Amino acid sequence: MRYETVLFDLDGTLIDTNDLILASYEHTLSRHCPGKYSREEILSCLGEPLHDTMRRLDPEQWEAMVQTYREHNLACHDDWVRLFPGVPEVLEKLHRAGVALGVVSNKQRITVEKGLSLFGLDKWMKTVVCYGEAGRPKPHPDPILRAMEAVGADPARTLMVGDSRFDLLAARRAGVDAAAVAWSWHGKEELLALSPDHVLEEMEDLLNIVEIDAESGGG
Repeated sequence: MRYETVLFDLDGTLIDTNDLILASYEHTLSRHCPGKYSREEILSCLGEPLHDTMRRLDPEQWEAMVQTYREHNLACHDDWVRLFPGVPEVLEKLHRAGVALGVVSNKQRITVEKGLSLFGLDKWMKTVVCYGEAGRPKPHPDPILRAMEAVGADPARTLMVGDSRFDLLAARRAGVDAAAVAWSWHGKEELLALSPDHVLEEMEDLLNIVEIDAESGGG
C-alpha cells in the first residue's frame, strides 16, 4: 500500500457544494454589494477561506457579509448538496484496507459536520480539521499537519486530495503528496499548472493510486 493516510478537502472534492456556494455568494453580494462583482469573480474565490474572501471583497462590511453568507448556506445546505459519484464506495474500500482517512477544510465545523453526516461519510473519518482549529488555514500547511498529528501519519505515506490550488499548495508546504480532482470547478488545467503528484479523473482512480485492489478493497 503506497499511502497509509489519505486526507480530503470536503467541498468540491467529496461533496458537490458548488451550486450552494455560488448561490450563497450571490445572495450575500446582492444584499451588501449589489452589481459590484461578476459570476466569474465569485468563482475565482472558491476554496479560499471565507473570512479572507469577504475581507478582500469589502473591507468595511466583511463581517456582516460572512454572517449573511453562513445563514444562507446553512439554511439551504441539504437541498443543494450532492455526493460526487463513487465517493462512499471508495471511502469504504479505503477504510476496510486500513487506510486512515480524514478531512481538512477551510470551512467552519458546523458546516463540515453537516455535510459529512448528511451522506454518512463521518463514520469513515479518523480526523476532521476545520477553519480556526489549526493555526493558519490552507494554503498554509497547519491544518494538514494537525490532521497528520491526530492519526500519527508518516508524511512520506500521506496523500492530500483536493479541488483547488489551496489544497495543493498546502500539501506541498506540509511535505505530503497531492492529488487533484478533475471534477474541480476551478478547472483541471489550473490545477495541473501546480504539478500535483496525481490527478483523479474519477473517484475510483484513488484505489489504484493508493495501491488497493478495486474489487476486494484489500491491500
